[in-house]
Amino acid sequence: MDKKSYAQISLIILMLVIVSYVYFAYFKSTKENVIKTVNDNSNKKIVKSSEDIISDMSYFSEDNKGNRYEIFSEFGTINPDKSNLIFMEKVTALVYLSNGEKISINSNKAKYNDENNDTSFSGMVKMIYGEHIISSEYLDLSFKNQTANLYDNVKYKSNLSNLSADKIFLDFVSKNTKIQMNDEKNNILVRSVISNGNN
Repeated sequence: MDKKSYAQISLIILMLVIVSYVYFAYFKSTKENVIKTVNDNSNKKIVKSSEDIISDMSYFSEDNKGNRYEIFSEFGTINPDKSNLIFMEKVTALVYLSNGEKISINSNKAKYNDENNDTSFSGMVKMIYGEHIISSEYLDLSFKNQTANLYDNVKYKSNLSNLSADKIFLDFVSKNTKIQMNDEKNNILVRSVISNGNN
């Protein structure tokens, strides 16, 4: 082989090495995409995805009455069978009611339906609603109906009392609250908070 042939082969090998390097360094390792979509009901979602794991999820919604719903999670996945269901981890949700009230919810996990905004929270759920603090194992939130159903190991705290129950149902519009035990023979445990003037 002459020097010209060696030069051509060397150039081809060099080009292959450069193309391979660029592909693996820039295209193969960066599978993170930013997806922005707007649904008919003004839902906006910003998602960064990498393979099946989704990180830094944010969903926003507002109804025609001026109530707003925001939900955030550190990471999660989309249900492969039902793409409208999002499984979230380390979740924070905020509900801003049209009357100026704010509800905040934190939990370890949540299942969010991006078609109707229904959310099922689970694992160390904590809801703060005005002066009321409620913790439970599960919370089902209906943004459309403005209701919350908390159940299993429910603990309620306010300035006036503390209580333990199996279920608490809240209607944010009518302000009706229903407190229940699974077994009607069991009593709801209520402790009054008495201020002695030193607090």
